[in-house]
Amino acid sequence: MLDVKTPFDDLESRCPRLGGEVTFDYCRKLAGGLPCGRSLICWELLFPVQLYMARILTEEEWREAFDQPGPGRLERILEAAARAETEASSSPA
Repeated sequence: MLDVKTPFDDLESRCPRLGGEVTFDYCRKLAGGLPCGRSLICWELLFPVQLYMARILTEEEWREAFDQPGPGRLERILEAAARAETEASSSPA
């Protein structure tokens, strides 16, 4: 993916994962330089994000970013619980 400034970079939208406002620039580079897998949904009302992504991503990058199922809600909850348990057990009492 090309890492150049776009006219959309400064647009802001609410991120359902983070629970706050983020810029498109953040979303388009989130996953190791690839866009967040939810970016097509989150930005579709603000500009033609699917067309934009189709133009800048290779087919392989598209598949990697959007065609892979992400972790489900339960899996994310269990991962968060495991991290919290690890942090709690390593913290001094």
